[in-house]
Amino acid sequence: MLYMLDTNILSYLLEGDDSIRSRLFSVLPGNSVELPETVYYEVQRGLFYRHSRNKQARFDAFCESFPIRSMTKTTLICAARIYADLRERGQLIEDSDIFIGATAFASNATLVTNNVEHLGRIEGLKIENWTC
Repeated sequence: MLYMLDTNILSYLLEGDDSIRSRLFSVLPGNSVELPETVYYEVQRGLFYRHSRNKQARFDAFCESFPIRSMTKTTLICAARIYADLRERGQLIEDSDIFIGATAFASNATLVTNNVEHLGRIEGLKIENWTC
């Protein structure tokens, strides 16, 4: 199984959340974990803004072990369809969340997030919340 981590989950890990770290390492045997490139960008921009060198070093080390999944044409088409569906239903979410959800959806991955309220609006997206 492939898991993709959302920005908020990475934030918990960088803060040293032991329950999230334990959950991550419990799924690793036999499964893969990746980061959508939008998540990588969101984490990086926050770290640069805060001039947080310690967390930057931890994030860089983390990214050496877990690949970053780039968006492809298929991902972008998926994102456009998600946007259209959410707009038609009057349930739009931020573009960055659409890109993160589309990356997971197009990769047949389970998205690990604490933002179930917004990302749960994407029909067919597999979600797990490791903060519960």
